[in-house]
Order: sequence, then structure tokens, then C-alpha cells
Amino acid sequence: MKKKEIKTDTYKKIIIVASILAIIFATIILITNINKNYAEVTLRKNDKTIFSIADLTLGDKLKFKSTEKEVKKELGSPKKEKKYEKNSYRYKELEYKGLKLILRENYNDYILVKAEITKKKYKTSRNIKVGDKILKVMKKYKIENKKGTYMYGNYSTDALSESEIEDRIYLGVRGKNEIAYINRDEIIDGEKPNIAKLELSYKYGKVTKILWSYDFE
Repeated sequence: MKKKEIKTDTYKKIIIVASILAIIFATIILITNINKNYAEVTLRKNDKTIFSIADLTLGDKLKFKSTEKEVKKELGSPKKEKKYEKNSYRYKELEYKGLKLILRENYNDYILVKAEITKKKYKTSRNIKVGDKILKVMKKYKIENKKGTYMYGNYSTDALSESEIEDRIYLGVRGKNEIAYINRDEIIDGEKPNIAKLELSYKYGKVTKILWSYDFE
């Protein structure tokens, strides 16, 4: 009887020690993620393509320029809908659970020009969604530089406000709470260009919000 009791006690002690070690290990990982600055993490170079208008997608069927009819056919009636005017254009804002869409007038219709996603049920291009690890997301786009703010680019963000630069501007930048990809059209005959953006907010190493748009600068 004593031998059996000794074995039981030993087994219980092993379980307790293992549980304590598991808690300590989980706590260390949590603290590491909380304090980790992903803007300073060394990346690995790759040959992935840069961000472009083709990356402005929502699920498998919706994308930039999808019509209002296509949006509502895919997502149903929104919880909220409102209209407003900006830069002499009329817009519609459609709100769903964890999703906000902006549509701009286009002749007799409205087309999708912006999406703000806060729920993981909605994926975007390259199979990116809320809840993904931010490092995993960064690796899905071009990485030319292992370190520094700019992951790739032909200009810095300052160039966006310099009117004398008429070339197409493209870049990917990272910060402590957000990474952003930008692709601005060329300036032709002094006309105001459109600019495509993809911004991903993150916390504790995971994406919390995805915002993409293609509209006037």
C-alpha cells in the first residue's frame, strides 16, 4: 500500500511541476510579445510582388470597383447606411458587423473604393485577415531591406507631399503599431492622382484592423 501511495504522490508532484512550468513558459511568451517592437525585427529578403490595386479585395468575390449591387448581393443589407459628399463626389458608407465599406459615385452607380475590417471572418488579398501574425503578413509582400522603416520602395513617404515628383510612388513601411503599403499613380498633366493604400494595425504581434482604399489623394 505504501509503495502505491508513494507512486501516486510522485505522479501528482510531476503534474504540479509541469503545470507551473507551462504557466511560466506561457507568461514569458506573452510578456515577450507585449514588449516586442516589430518595427525593429530583422526581416528576410524575398522576391514577393509589391502591393498594388490587385490586392484590394474582400473575400473571394468583392474587390475595388465592385458595384453596390454586387456588394449587397454578397453581404446582404447593411446594418447602417449613410450618404455624404466629398471633393464634389457623392459617397455611401455601408456598415456591417466588423466591416465598414465606402462606395463612390460612378455615373449612375456606386463602386467600392474603401474597406475597413475588424473581424477575422473577412479575408483580403494574399489570404490576410484580422488575427494573423504581423510577421507572417509582412512576409507576403516584397522585402528588400532586412532592417529599417522601409521594407521596399522607390521613394520615401515624404515624396507623397512633393508635387514635383510625378513618377509612380510605391513603398512598404512599418512602425510599432502599424504597417502600411502605398502605391500612388503617376501625375499626368498636373491632375490629382489616385492613391492605393493598405494599412494594417496590430497589437501584441497580431493584426487588429485592416484598412484598404483607392481614391483621390
